[in-house]
Amino acid sequence: MAKIKLPSGAELSITLAPFAESKGLYQAILKDIQHLKIDGEQEMDYNFLKDILCAGLSSDGVDKALTVCMNRATYNNLKIDENTFEPEKARQDYLLVCFEVAKVNIEPFTKSLYAKFSTVLAKLKKDPA
Repeated sequence: MAKIKLPSGAELSITLAPFAESKGLYQAILKDIQHLKIDGEQEMDYNFLKDILCAGLSSDGVDKALTVCMNRATYNNLKIDENTFEPEKARQDYLLVCFEVAKVNIEPFTKSLYAKFSTVLAKLKKDPA
């Protein structure tokens, strides 16, 4: 379980969702960002980050999959539901909660890929043929 103190002072506790639910979130995010072009020679810039954020935050598929994963989290020791972010003060935490819940549920899928693809990317940079 991950516990995070949010800038508002609220505490977020995240429990990893079951495999199928986490995988659903992972797949929804991939579906919505697959069109983004990543150039290994180009630095990550604000436009690229904006594109990722806009793709994820405007996606009904990501929203639905993220909501399923968020149902396993608590905000100030209360289960997150459709009323959690109704108070104006709680809304400042919404995007950060979305990011943290997504991160906890997606990272387990990407750990081994990062190690594997870093060697592949290094080879591509060396010989882009």
